[in-house]
Amino acid sequence: MKAFMLLCLVSLSTAVFGVVEIGEKAPEACWKSLDSKEICLRDLKNKTVALIYNTGWCPGCQEEMAELSKRYSEIQSPSVVVISLSAEGFKHGQPADEEFLRQWKKKYGIPFDVASSPNNAGKEFFNPPYYIPATVILDPKGVVQFKKVDASVDEIFKKIKECK
Repeated sequence: MKAFMLLCLVSLSTAVFGVVEIGEKAPEACWKSLDSKEICLRDLKNKTVALIYNTGWCPGCQEEMAELSKRYSEIQSPSVVVISLSAEGFKHGQPADEEFLRQWKKKYGIPFDVASSPNNAGKEFFNPPYYIPATVILDPKGVVQFKKVDASVDEIFKKIKECK
């Protein structure tokens, strides 16, 4: 009976608090970047925004970040914003604090913003269980145009170019 009630509660919460789907406007959100700088979606209107959710301990995230950094010039533009959003540091449970963000940016030569997204690997965009790396791309109007777990850099760049 308890399992049934838990299942009903999970189903109800998903229905009531559903995730943002492709074609829907992204919710307002802000993240802390280096030097306690705040990055907010409301300040990125009229830009294509790629949200790259990751952690420092995730091998797939590390590979993706290395390739994204190396190939960033392919999509670099004043109308494109890419943000690495780290839920945790280099170890499970380690916070994605400012020290981690500095190390993460340096280790992978990240040429775009890095920010902390504590314990959140894109929960507003994906149903549980949550996996990383996860990517969400918003068009210049703030509407979700792409969301995928473990997207290839080719897929990410293709969708960014389509949204510009």
